[in-house]
This record gives sequence, structure tokens and C-alpha cells, in this order.
Amino acid sequence: MTVLRILIWFAIAAAAMLGAVWLAERPGTVTAQWHGWRLDTSVGVLVIAVLALILVAVMLWLLWRWIVGAPGALLEGWGESRRRRGYRELTQGLAAAAAGDGTEAQKHARKAEKLLSEPPLTLLLSAQAAQLTGDRDGARRAFDAMLEDDQMAFLGLRGLIGQALRDGDQTTALGYAERAFALRPQTPWVVHSLFDMQAQTGLWKAAQETLDSGTRRKVVAADKGRTLKALLLVERSREAERAGRDSDAQVLAREAFGLAPERIAATQRLAELQLKAGDAKRAMKTVERGWAVAPHPDLVALYLKASGESEPLKRIAVVRRLAAQNPDDIESHLALAQASLAAGLWGEARRQLETTGGASPPVRVCRLMAEVEERANADPAKVHEWLARAAEAPADRAWHCAACGAHHETWRPVCEGCSAFGTLHWRAPGTYGQILPPETQAATALPSPTGT
Repeated sequence: MTVLRILIWFAIAAAAMLGAVWLAERPGTVTAQWHGWRLDTSVGVLVIAVLALILVAVMLWLLWRWIVGAPGALLEGWGESRRRRGYRELTQGLAAAAAGDGTEAQKHARKAEKLLSEPPLTLLLSAQAAQLTGDRDGARRAFDAMLEDDQMAFLGLRGLIGQALRDGDQTTALGYAERAFALRPQTPWVVHSLFDMQAQTGLWKAAQETLDSGTRRKVVAADKGRTLKALLLVERSREAERAGRDSDAQVLAREAFGLAPERIAATQRLAELQLKAGDAKRAMKTVERGWAVAPHPDLVALYLKASGESEPLKRIAVVRRLAAQNPDDIESHLALAQASLAAGLWGEARRQLETTGGASPPVRVCRLMAEVEERANADPAKVHEWLARAAEAPADRAWHCAACGAHHETWRPVCEGCSAFGTLHWRAPGTYGQILPPETQAATALPSPTGT
């Protein structure tokens, strides 16, 4: 590029030299007359005079342009300087907010507001600074002001949701979350926040609609969406039953069981409604299907009730049919042990407990063994031994929240500890639940059960 420029300038210089030589070789004269004036000169002088006149005209034009444009340029430069200072204050304020220095952030926010004529840029900084200094009203005013700007409205709603939740005003937070969801239904935190609030307040149908939207947009994983939807249907079924709509309740429960038969609540809900409708045989089939993937003691009682059997010896056969659906699970052996104990078959009860206990039997096994020894042999020493082992035995399966680990006596849709929906699972904190082969039972503790 530089070589090309040199060549161009060289060509121009050569042309000028050739022109000068050509004029020097042809020294003509030029005469001009105007209103009695006469001018005699050479052609070369005339050319030089014309070029000088053109140069003076260009310089005068540039001077005029500079004079006319100077005020505007000065104002523009001053405005640009003001904007740069405003952005500098905004940047420093955001850095102070990130560092947790609320006082410094507020100082820069005020300066940025004065220098910048674009309030949306400074509102977020003002809100964050107010939050850091504990000025809740100031933060709320800033977030409210954001709602007036289309581009900032979503950020304003997020701030207002957080403010309302911290104030314990879940109704107001829910309203803001619905507005945020309407603006951006594909944003993960909006979907999860709205769903949680709807579930926590018992808005089961609305929560299901939010969940379905999140699943369609792949904000919620398909498998998680399936199980959460099943539990929402369980709660909608309870709601329909309370309203006297038993038929709708059973339809919803059947859909829930079809989606997630591994969730104990879905199995229990459908079986209860089938039993209530007088369809005991179908209720037993439902419990059998549920037991195959997720055994639970409450299902045993429901199964026995559906069977209509009251004689202790015959109830053992009923329980054995249920246990056959999942023969290796600890719940199957415990159910058979309890049924045998109720029928006075101490040897069978002991055999089931020894089979399921392994090297490190859990609390329920130890206590049932103590009861067997007390009722079969009335041996205080053995009873005391098993009760002592129960005090140090691995914990039993129970309802534990997968989110916060809180323990619950019964299943509930929302955890009382962290308010999460659908996080309670029937499991043990230790490692037992499946029966090992006989050759390894004596030396190894049982592996952990499958969470349900």
C-alpha cells in the first residue's frame, strides 16, 4: 500500500514537471482588458495565479466551516466527556456493589444519575446499593421504577420477587413471578420460582401448567417433570375428593400412577380410591405393581384391607403374595416377619428377620427380634441384647427430604424444612435395603435401597 502511494505521488510530480517544462518551452502572452484596465502577462504567471486563487478559496471555505461548526463540536465534546464520566461512575459503583460496599456504591450511583440522562442504566445500581445498606424502601422504589422501562422490567420483577419473599409476603411475590413468567417463560429461575410458590400455596393446577410449560421448553428435565407432575396429580386428586368429585379424583390418581408408579404416594392414592369405590381386586393389583418398584409398610396394611382377610394364618399367605412382587427387598421380609409374629409363628418370623438383617441389622429388625425372643422364649437376656443392638443399629428407612435432609414421620407434598415440593423419599441414611447372597451376608452390610 505504501509503495502504491509513493508511485502515485511520483506520477503527480512527474506530470507537474512535464507541464512546467511544456509551458516554459511555449512562452505565450495573455492580455486582459476590463473597464479600461489592461493586463499583459505570460501564460505561466496566469496559471500560477489561478492555482493560488483556488488555494485561497479552499482555505477560506475551511475557515468558515470551522467557525460555523465550532459551538456544536464544543457541546458534543462536553456531552461526550460527561457521558464518559457517567459511565466511569456507573462502573465504579457496580464494582463497589460487587465488593459489598453499599455506602460507596450509593455515592457512585448518585453521581452516575446526575451525569447520565439514561435512568434505566443507574436504577439497577441504585437498587443494589440500597439493598446493601438495608434501605428496603429505596430498593423497592428503584425496582418499581424499572417496571416502567421495557428492557429493565424483567430485572425489576426479579428484585421485587426477592424483596417480597424476604418480607414473607408470598402472595405479592407470586403475583410478580407470574408477571415475570409472562415476559420470559423460558428463563429457568422464573419457571422454578413460580412453580415452587404455586406448589407451596396449594395451587396444584396452576403449578402443573407451569411445569408443563417448563418441560416443553426443556427448562425442566423430562424425568423430573414426569415425577413432579405425578405428585401434582396426586394432590389434585385429593382436592377433587374433598370436593365430592370421586370420579375425577380416581381419573387423576390413575394418571399419576401411570406416570410414576415408583412414587409411593401415587400407588397409595389410587389404591385407596379403588378400595373406596368397592373395587378391592383392582386395588390389590395396584398395590402389587407399586410394591414391585417401591415397597412401603403402609402398602401392606392397604393390601390386607383390600384382601378382606382377618385370620392371622391366612393373612400370612396374603402378605406372601405381595412380597413375591419384590422378594429381595427388606420391606418384603419385614412384612412377612410381622405377619408371622401376629400369627404366633415365631420360627418363621425369626427366619425372615435373620435373612434380612445381615451383619448389621437396622433398628426395626432388632426390635422385632427382641419381640420374637420375648414372646417365643421369654428370655430377658436375649431381649435385652437385641434392644441394646437396636440403640446402635443403622437407622431405618424413613421419609427424608432430598433437598435439605429433613426427617418426616409421614409423606407430605411440601417439605416442612425447606418448602421444596416433591422431595420426600422413603430411604435410609445408612446402607441397607437389599438382601445379599448367603455367602456374603455374614461379612458384608446390606447395600442401600433404591430411593423412592
